[in-house]
Amino acid sequence: MKKIISLLFVLIAAVTLMPSCEDVETGFDAITKAPDPAATYYLQFINASQSKETGVTEAGTLIEVELPVGAVLMGMPQSQPIVLNLAIDPSTTMTPSMYTLSSTTITIPAGATSGSVTFKTRAANMTPGVTTKLVLTMDAGEHNSPSATGTKLTYSVKRLEFCPLANGAASLVGSFSGTDVGYDWGAEAPVPANVNVTASLSGASLKATGGIGQPFIQQFWGESVIAGGEFLMTIKGDGNIVIPRQYIYTTTYGGSPYDYEIAGTGKWENCGAKPKLIINYDIYYPGDEDGLAKSYASYFGGITYLTATITMN
Repeated sequence: MKKIISLLFVLIAAVTLMPSCEDVETGFDAITKAPDPAATYYLQFINASQSKETGVTEAGTLIEVELPVGAVLMGMPQSQPIVLNLAIDPSTTMTPSMYTLSSTTITIPAGATSGSVTFKTRAANMTPGVTTKLVLTMDAGEHNSPSATGTKLTYSVKRLEFCPLANGAASLVGSFSGTDVGYDWGAEAPVPANVNVTASLSGASLKATGGIGQPFIQQFWGESVIAGGEFLMTIKGDGNIVIPRQYIYTTTYGGSPYDYEIAGTGKWENCGAKPKLIINYDIYYPGDEDGLAKSYASYFGGITYLTATITMN
């Protein structure tokens, strides 16, 4: 009898330790089995929030902002193309004349996971210095992303505060008035000095006659201008001004004449009622590497250049 009981115990233990025949899915099975074509998928925008600014070439041509409006599939690629509709949200501040959209629908091809259309500004129709926005929403029905931010796209674009010159440097021909840098030795401080300048064409350059650089040399340096007083500027189409180093005027001190040169950079502005020139420059002894403003910057609050700001009359 004891032998029978022992035999039964061995049989029960063996059955208990036998591997189960139940089909249990392993991690390897889960990632290698064929995908379920009926599985749910969702769609949402790619890079749905961006801020950009238009630009300008050196020749003065406006540079547009061009961006893709993309959508991505979250789920298995589908066997048929997916088409989703785009709608302009009421919060959009861009008018239709300010941009183009290559299509109002995005198509994700069969087997693919994303698709896009193209957004492009029309900067000439935008207000300089003002930011506007395009807000789009998508309609993919039950396949819209559960996230509200995933189905709304906002592109904010600022039109560069730049207004081209209709006729290049010729648009700046005329009389200007404004301020330059003078000096008050009583207060030992720089002071604004009124200047008048006449601008005329000289070949492809703009010639500035009178005013600029003279309050500095007279009030700070203590010398009177007896000849010259004009220089040439290169007017760039992108709003920049370049003043190549050149002779500007002759002064007298102690009965002897002294020649001086000018060099600098600046910018022109044309978005106001009248064109404005902002010129940063220095005055040099011929042959010297550093100008007078740089050499005596401690008298001018550490600023190493002089600035004249003049507006067309």
